[in-house]
Amino acid sequence: MRTLRMYPYIVADIGGTNARFALITGKTQNNFIIEHIHVLQGREYPTCSAALHTYIEKLGGIKPKSACLAIAGPVVSDTVRMTNLSWEFSCIAMAKEFGFEHFVAMNDFAAVAAACSQLSDDHLVTVKPGVEETAATKAVFGPGTGLGVAGLVNHKGAWLPVPCEGGHVNIAPASEFEADVIKAAIASHGHVSAEMFISGPGLVNLYKAIAAVRGTTAEEVTPADITEKALANSSSIFGETLSTFCSFAGSFAGNLALTYGAKGGIYIAGGILPRFTDFLLASQFSERFANKGVMSHYVETIPAKLIVHPETAFVGAAAWLEQQINQR
Repeated sequence: MRTLRMYPYIVADIGGTNARFALITGKTQNNFIIEHIHVLQGREYPTCSAALHTYIEKLGGIKPKSACLAIAGPVVSDTVRMTNLSWEFSCIAMAKEFGFEHFVAMNDFAAVAAACSQLSDDHLVTVKPGVEETAATKAVFGPGTGLGVAGLVNHKGAWLPVPCEGGHVNIAPASEFEADVIKAAIASHGHVSAEMFISGPGLVNLYKAIAAVRGTTAEEVTPADITEKALANSSSIFGETLSTFCSFAGSFAGNLALTYGAKGGIYIAGGILPRFTDFLLASQFSERFANKGVMSHYVETIPAKLIVHPETAFVGAAAWLEQQINQR
């Protein structure tokens, strides 16, 4: 393994608003040591290079040897274009500019997928028990501002993220009530994707659709309002909304397990579900995950785990960079 000059190196999680940087200085008990976290406002910098220079200046003389940036946007060959920032750069040019031995970029949700091969039990909550096949394909989805989806495939001992646009598949009902809810959403939105319900904004969409089905006037609420009201009164329409959210998420997770053949487990990322873990565990998530008709036997032993690591993208970027270095 080529690890003599590996540490320290930079990892980053760069979205449309925040550009978050950190330094990986080593490992302890197989967990990455993450230090020197700084959050920059992306729009204050004309280029990614300018933001990276600012971060390095904050390190007080520490000289990182390599970097891996997880980017909200497509990474095509050597070219990186941000989706919600005007940043565009070449990985080869960035490596030359900063004198890095290695510089790689990856899609931000691909980094979340890569992290699934590294997370320990301390950073996972079992939502659906099962038996994880060690080298089998894994899949991850993350309700947040949108609904990210990716797979993680083991190829000759290397873990390869497989990002996709699975959050935009059509949502499917598993009951007459859910069919009515989807019908109500179609009347308002036309196409109803999984993301239309299984996301932060989706929680509001789901609440409004349920209100239409129940014949009540929907209040103007935020996702946080719905969660707070649901936890305070599970028998209210807000409780019904959160319960239905968990049911849809369970069905989607089971569909993902079938689609990817994810005998290595389903992982749930994003900032929403960890806010109501106990509610999720008491919901029909697991039942809906496993209810797949003639293929129920296929998914019944597949586990589902909620990621509670505070820096998942950093872990994934670090795992991907070290894998790239060690394969050269």
